[in-house]
Amino acid sequence: MAGSVPPAPNDLPPSSPAPRRSRAVFWVALAAFPLAAFAWLVWVVLTRGTEAADFWDYSDAVLTGAVVALLVPLPVLIWGGLSRRIGQALLGVTIGAVVAVLALPLSLHLIHARRTQAFEDKKARYAEFVATVRSHDHARIRKALPALPDGFSAPKALCALGGGATYTFEQWLWFDDHAYGEALPSADLLEAAAAVVDGAWPRQEKQAALLVLLHYLSERDEPALFPTWAGLWRRTLEQPDAARTPLLASDYRGDTGTCSAARDPADTVLKRWHDAGLRAWLQAGFGFSEEQRNLALRAVRSKPMLQELIAADPEFAAMLSAGQSEGADALSHLSYELSELLDRGPDPAVPAELVEALRKAGADPRRSEHARKPCAVYELSESERRPTGADSAARIAAAARIHHALCPPDGSAQPGKTADGGSANDRRAGTNETAEADSERR
Repeated sequence: MAGSVPPAPNDLPPSSPAPRRSRAVFWVALAAFPLAAFAWLVWVVLTRGTEAADFWDYSDAVLTGAVVALLVPLPVLIWGGLSRRIGQALLGVTIGAVVAVLALPLSLHLIHARRTQAFEDKKARYAEFVATVRSHDHARIRKALPALPDGFSAPKALCALGGGATYTFEQWLWFDDHAYGEALPSADLLEAAAAVVDGAWPRQEKQAALLVLLHYLSERDEPALFPTWAGLWRRTLEQPDAARTPLLASDYRGDTGTCSAARDPADTVLKRWHDAGLRAWLQAGFGFSEEQRNLALRAVRSKPMLQELIAADPEFAAMLSAGQSEGADALSHLSYELSELLDRGPDPAVPAELVEALRKAGADPRRSEHARKPCAVYELSESERRPTGADSAARIAAAARIHHALCPPDGSAQPGKTADGGSANDRRAGTNETAEADSERR
């Protein structure tokens, strides 16, 4: 309009403020990785924080977490690109990833702590079981044993009570930590075994538990407790009062811990206790299998014990009188110990009388199937010892008697020859072979 005056600059309407830039993308991107890491951490601790999990289980969980970590930022980055906030998305994802990396060492710490606590809890439960065994309350023992963590079998429980392993803590990348039970006195072990025998466990499991106990009695050199043990064993038989029942190894295939129930009881008792073991075996009314008769002959250490053995089982007399290899085998095993028995035994005449009794019963040293005949082994052991002026006349006489019995005239050597026909050099060369055979015998 003509004559109108334009408004002054100060009179113009005020302009609207510029919109603030939204930071929602940044905060979401920042929280994405930490939230995912927290969820993974809870999951891995709950599922891998057990003693049953191993290192490879944890490795699978880490691999799963890595795959998730690749997928988590994708939605946030796409959202940031569509909203033209890609810079915020990248910055938030980067900071969140740095924070989330801490979940890896934290998971290792939490898993180790949880598994360690479970391990300690098991050991505490086992300690309570030991206290129950010490109470000699059979009913409580029978109730507490099946309640042990990881379900102990009766043989494994007896093994642990004698000092065997109880629980194992797998350290993954380091040596495993093994917990061992306190070695209880044999009287406590017998009470625990009695509670098992009177319980509802299968017969094979009961017998396996008793064989584990027998191993401990042998290790502790307690033959006086064998009759008590034998009474428990008979209570597991279908006919407890049967005479000359063979005492055989168990065919139990269950868990026996760090002990074994597969060893022949005769090998455990007779090889360790010799005459005392044989006498206890016979007094308990046990018989011998064919293999056990060979062990029994090897275990004899006196003439009276040999006579008692033959009187109890005529099969021994038949084995010796027939000139079979069993008698020669007994002489072969005895020949490794004769020098020691002459030196350390209470009476040097005892081993001499035993060798002569075996020869009189029919044992022929020339029938030995060992590479070194009894005569050669005895001569070698005598030549290697250092005679002293302290050798008594009884020791010298007994040694001569043994040599005469083991080296009969028709098997003796010419000068420079051993009784088995080898030269003196061959005898020296046989030292290593004799030592190996001695190791096998023991």
